[in-house]
Amino acid sequence: MVTIVTDGAGYGWKGKEGATADHHGADDIIPRDIRFGIVDKPTRHWFAGDIVKTALADGLSIFLPEGERFFIRSLKHYATQLDDRELAEEINGYAVQEAYHTREHEDYNRAMAALGYDVKAMEGPVASALGLTKKPLQRLAVTCAIEHLTATLSTVTLRHPEMFDGAEPHYRRLWMWHALEEIEHKAVALDVLKKATANMSGWQRYLLRVIAMNATIVPFLLIFLRNTHLYAKTDGVKPGFRFWMRFLWVVFVSPGFWRRCIPLLLRYYLPGFDPRNSDDAALVMKGREWIAREMPAAGATA
Repeated sequence: MVTIVTDGAGYGWKGKEGATADHHGADDIIPRDIRFGIVDKPTRHWFAGDIVKTALADGLSIFLPEGERFFIRSLKHYATQLDDRELAEEINGYAVQEAYHTREHEDYNRAMAALGYDVKAMEGPVASALGLTKKPLQRLAVTCAIEHLTATLSTVTLRHPEMFDGAEPHYRRLWMWHALEEIEHKAVALDVLKKATANMSGWQRYLLRVIAMNATIVPFLLIFLRNTHLYAKTDGVKPGFRFWMRFLWVVFVSPGFWRRCIPLLLRYYLPGFDPRNSDDAALVMKGREWIAREMPAAGATA
């Protein structure tokens, strides 16, 4: 069951001055307090009955509760230090969205645990990896890197919603909601980085974020593959040659989740990288229309 409450009032979020519940611009950050009830209806192989597709999505959820808390702390550290009221408001809206994401993915992961998956064993390396980053600026740079990864996945999801055909409705709704809100706040972390490193040269800032991306994406990929191995074994599937060939087919050929992501991911390595894509506004409106259609009560805040 989907439960919709308010636009973040529980976290003290008011939004941009002049914005109302029924009128938001494409660049507005809108926290939506939606409870998807996945923990009440855990479903094995919810993604079209396909273990590989389901493992890809479930494996991403493993990273999110700890990751979202990491992001919030990273940006909140700078919220009172930057002389930019609008950016401070965006950090606040970002933090509220991420708080709701944390709550829903904690429930999501509890649902996985109820199905017998060793969630603690899979989450442990994520917390350990994030815990290695101590300095505020390094944490911010890592946040920028991970936010680009999630924004890339979200862009592909909203551009190709048909990839979720056959998914159980409550899971599909959660991922579409999450994708929309990731696009809405995708530029916040990098905007904070630019402000926080105003005294750095462009090349120093470039090296900071690229090194952070390289230091993040390699260990996270290894953790993801390790967790996929554990996930398959829980389902009684031997993660051998045939399994991994099927895995590669799904991520690179059909539907090609990762193949579609690679061009967007590589843009991060351009010296003048801007996270905003030319079709972001259209994707945001598309996502809001989807939510209004699939979850009418949430449409009032979209």
